[in-house]
Amino acid sequence: MKKALLIANPKAGQRSPERRHEALQRFCALMEARGVNLEVETTAGPRDATRLAAEAARNGYREVIVSGGDGTINEALQGLVGTGVRLAIWPRGTANVLGHELRLPRQLERLADVIAGGNVTRAHVARVTIESTSEHRHFLLMAGIGIDAAIVDRVRPGLKKRVGKAAFWYAGLENFARWRPQSFLLEIDGVRHSATFAALGKTPRYGGNLAITPRARLDQPYFEICLIPSVHRLKYLKLLPFAMFGGIPESMKGVSFLRASTARATGDGVLVQIDGELIGSLPMTFTVTPHVIEVVSP
Repeated sequence: MKKALLIANPKAGQRSPERRHEALQRFCALMEARGVNLEVETTAGPRDATRLAAEAARNGYREVIVSGGDGTINEALQGLVGTGVRLAIWPRGTANVLGHELRLPRQLERLADVIAGGNVTRAHVARVTIESTSEHRHFLLMAGIGIDAAIVDRVRPGLKKRVGKAAFWYAGLENFARWRPQSFLLEIDGVRHSATFAALGKTPRYGGNLAITPRARLDQPYFEICLIPSVHRLKYLKLLPFAMFGGIPESMKGVSFLRASTARATGDGVLVQIDGELIGSLPMTFTVTPHVIEVVSP
């Protein structure tokens, strides 16, 4: 029997606590039937997943399975970067962007087959440095500067629990009515670009179904960066259908796409999110690191 640690966020998802517990027991049984014995640890608060993942690496585990949403996965990532421990995912959150990107099946039996099978994607890990505190955070999906971070800041946890991804749309509509695009500078290869929104993508999809950086790839050592300089809200409304249906074209007027492994953003009070979690305001530096983490995929 192989051993793996399962880090479970007991509050992830919209199911009742009883149904989540039943699913957890069933998943453990499915994995055991496939030759994987799971040790289960549950999170009780912020940064618990980081601590548990780091302890797993120190204790000799070679694989950590994270049951939760993109925020829980991001927390666990902080404790796994540079350890050589393989990451597997049981998507149980609101958007599950990484799960969609990896095309993980929703049925538990098929998911157990994928995780036990051990096929992997080698994901290049990105890092943000929050210059006001010198704190570093790693991420796999994307960083967003501007309106999307403001929307994340306004999402109400209770509404998110009840309606899932729709909570982001509600927050977006509420915030958009009052939002005033705020300019900031993004420096790439010595050139400064003015923008009111920037997405630094490591994956094509954004928020689960918006293609903001459609040519970004987990297994490539660079960001696709989407820059929008417009100070007019109408411009953003015009771009939304393209993002929803196929992706914003590279030739779109008023939008720039760049490819880089490092960028620095400066501006007063402009909010930033990574992997769907608000992390503060500019200035910040974003880098694709030399670290690669193996993520189990079909």
